[in-house]
Amino acid sequence: MVVRIDAEAVRGAVDPEIYRAAEALLAAGRLGRIVEVNGGVVAAVHTDSGATAYEVWVGVVDRAFSSECDCAGPETDPEELCAHAVAVTLTALADGFPWSANATPPSTTQVDPEVRRLADVAATLPVRRLALLVAEHAVTDRRLEARLLTYAGELDAPTEDELADVRKVVESLAAEATTGQWDLYDVAKAGQQIVEELEVLAQRPATEATLLTVEYAARRWDALLGLVGEAADDEDFEEIGSALRAVHVRLCLESQAEPEPLVERLLDIIEAAETGASCLDRPTDYLPVLGPDGVAALTD
Repeated sequence: MVVRIDAEAVRGAVDPEIYRAAEALLAAGRLGRIVEVNGGVVAAVHTDSGATAYEVWVGVVDRAFSSECDCAGPETDPEELCAHAVAVTLTALADGFPWSANATPPSTTQVDPEVRRLADVAATLPVRRLALLVAEHAVTDRRLEARLLTYAGELDAPTEDELADVRKVVESLAAEATTGQWDLYDVAKAGQQIVEELEVLAQRPATEATLLTVEYAARRWDALLGLVGEAADDEDFEEIGSALRAVHVRLCLESQAEPEPLVERLLDIIEAAETGASCLDRPTDYLPVLGPDGVAALTD
């Protein structure tokens, strides 16, 4: 469900001084590119000196505007918008961003304790040293590179041409794996490369078109498994299917896929699988996306 909001509603909901401060931030060009995250938007807002940037998330939660900003402490009321949050909101409105009625704030996302520990360590490093460390790894890891560029606002959601190129790569990998003299290793290698392409794609803002591209890849992987017979149950092939399904579930959540059409597409993919079981045929994995009723529809 999409919520309609305008700038006048925002002006009336915040203190005039905060609104003027937000306008000053925009006039000074302090706002970075906005990126859609969990049904809301995220952007970096720089301080007057430009040395510090606050990350700001804004979205609609339980029919109320909500925000999370690095400038505030954990006790801050999320419905009290700071100047940074107002600046991000006004920019999103000017860009015609479609606000979801059930956005998910970043703070509610569960973080692995080890990830949190290392994040706390990283926060102690000088900015330049941390930037070089990330860059050194990003040049050898396509997934990290894509995520870095997306976080920086330099990569938007994939275009139709880019998605068409991904589908061509998937088709080419699938065809090459079963051309001439081929064996199970060739199929497994192709599957791993397909998963890598999809994981790179998943680092960018999620859209329905991206989701459909992953579903296309799932169909191609299911078709490959139809050629390997009983070996489809081998551990390597199971791991590839699980990784592909994880990408699909993640994009379903991030794009806030509509349950009913998603169920229809999943049923069609499962029915078309030549082995009688699709890599996406794990209904319980889709519980966070579809809810109990949607999962029941997949299992009936």
